[in-house]
Amino acid sequence: MEIIEITSENYEQYKNKLLSLEKKVKADMVKQGIGDLFFTTGEDIIDYVVSPLHHVFAMVDNNEVLAQTYLIGSGSHIQGDYSDLPKYYTMGDDFLSYVKKDKYESDSEFMRVGRSMYIAKIYAFKYALGMIYGDDYNKFMEDLEYEKKSETHFDERTKLRRDINRYMSEFMKKYGMSELYRQFYYIDSSFIDYSGDIITKAYDSFLEASKVKVYGENIENHEDYFEANVDNTIEVDTYITDPEARRNGDAKILSTIALSKTINEFFENNDSDVLYLSITLHKDNYLSENVANFLGFKDYIDLERRSNIERKAYMKRIDRTNYLDYINYLNKKLSYFYGFGNEEITEEDKELFEMEKINHNIEIIKEIERRISLDEFDNSTRDFVENIRDNIKVKTLK
Repeated sequence: MEIIEITSENYEQYKNKLLSLEKKVKADMVKQGIGDLFFTTGEDIIDYVVSPLHHVFAMVDNNEVLAQTYLIGSGSHIQGDYSDLPKYYTMGDDFLSYVKKDKYESDSEFMRVGRSMYIAKIYAFKYALGMIYGDDYNKFMEDLEYEKKSETHFDERTKLRRDINRYMSEFMKKYGMSELYRQFYYIDSSFIDYSGDIITKAYDSFLEASKVKVYGENIENHEDYFEANVDNTIEVDTYITDPEARRNGDAKILSTIALSKTINEFFENNDSDVLYLSITLHKDNYLSENVANFLGFKDYIDLERRSNIERKAYMKRIDRTNYLDYINYLNKKLSYFYGFGNEEITEEDKELFEMEKINHNIEIIKEIERRISLDEFDNSTRDFVENIRDNIKVKTLK
């Protein structure tokens, strides 16, 4: 098997094979009843491969693609549309309390800037509506209600939502307000105690429809993530493997290679001393969760990102002072578990990796049993998750 980076030079050679695997994995997930996924189109993939910010890697055997992964680099227009980590962490009172404490010398200054930013957001929203509708603001409300009732439920891939976010970000960047926009992204008219006019009500409706339902979390230190933004966040967007020859190690190898390359490029090309990493996966996709665990992601948020499809958003913060240690840690795990590379593995490394694997397996078993006790599954889905649980038990207890 070969590991190949997909670039603009070889994209046409592999395009159909990449799309074929996308379709195959999607059909398998729907068949098993573990949810749908965002289909990565040919336009999406070419968007990734032509940009130096992103990386696409594939595992190829006899010219057949067995696995593939996509990394979205920091500062891209894709991140600007629906970057996961900053989106989750600019929500709620905890984030606003942090902004007030860390960014402003007094409550009065915080409120003054916040009120000004709400007005600025209304101007940005009017700009976005103008670019899309001209002066027909009522048409936006009609389209919003239609999208909320449709199959998309106005999720982050909805064209209308992406266009509004893109134009509003464009407006804020033009006037040098991107950081303030991040700080006050989720404030609505209640922040300034204003009932509003048609534009204000339309913007509040857009904001409410854009919120993500968060219902659980496991975060060691919330403040670790409050400075995440589109310019300092890398997203491991997708990793998939052939469901007929499921080799979870392929996804781990590809994701590690792509992540290592993207992290190195970030610290070589940016002055930032901190970098944030994120992965959002299907709640019931325990094979994908193994990849997140292998990459050393421990903090996570449970959320509903699309209607009735539960997600788990993993995240990790690394600093300029320790990013090389992190990359070395990943490369050692590849050498130890999969014989990929020739890193020197100490007895201490072995004990660490084995203990991580055992602890993760125990957590997965607990989570599966919790879900089985609480959720209504059809017979095929129940058999599927119980089989995963039993296989993990065998590997953990042997």
